[in-house]
Amino acid sequence: MGTNKTEHYGLHQWVPEDDFLRTDFNENFEKLDLALYTAEQNLRTDLTGDVQQLNTALDTLERELRADHDADITQVESALSAAQQTLQNNLNTQVTRLDTALSTAQQTLRSEFNSSIQQVNTTLASVQALAEGRANIVFGTYTGDGRSSTTINLGFAAKWIMLFAANGNTDNGYGGLAAVDYPIYSSSRGNHLEIVGNFIRIACDAAHGPLTNLSGQVYYYLAAR
Repeated sequence: MGTNKTEHYGLHQWVPEDDFLRTDFNENFEKLDLALYTAEQNLRTDLTGDVQQLNTALDTLERELRADHDADITQVESALSAAQQTLQNNLNTQVTRLDTALSTAQQTLRSEFNSSIQQVNTTLASVQALAEGRANIVFGTYTGDGRSSTTINLGFAAKWIMLFAANGNTDNGYGGLAAVDYPIYSSSRGNHLEIVGNFIRIACDAAHGPLTNLSGQVYYYLAAR
């Protein structure tokens, strides 16, 4: 059983003297699964509320635009009637100016409305991608072959990866957490673990480290798509 616990979720952490129990590992995964599922549900709830608020705002805007449009038509008809009675010779000029003003206003409203819809769609797509990214965690394993440097094909471009030895050894060089453009490295031995496209690059120097590709050693990893 792990001697230590993480601060926020109480996950097991092992020191070299601890036994590595499958039950500890399963309990860690259950806590991670519950935390990720809760985060996903909260995001979906917030997203649903935002969509409902947007629909309400759009309905209100449509009603206001229709009311303003009807009022404008009434005022235009009254103005045209008065102009016809008093200024028949200027009627064509007034109608032309009115048509131009209405056309400009219509184009402005359409442009602003389309811009708002595009912004909303972009925001919704970003939120959906974030929710899916947080929920898409992949577990995998590999066995080291002892080569000084090699790659493992994950089958997807990982955002981050957490690697550790199956025997519970947490000494420096056996693994850790790496992200895109943020490898695990040492100033004297280079990169221990690095994300490269759909692959991870691992390395081995049995005498001095790194030890992420130790021959015959089984490794576990968690990777986020």
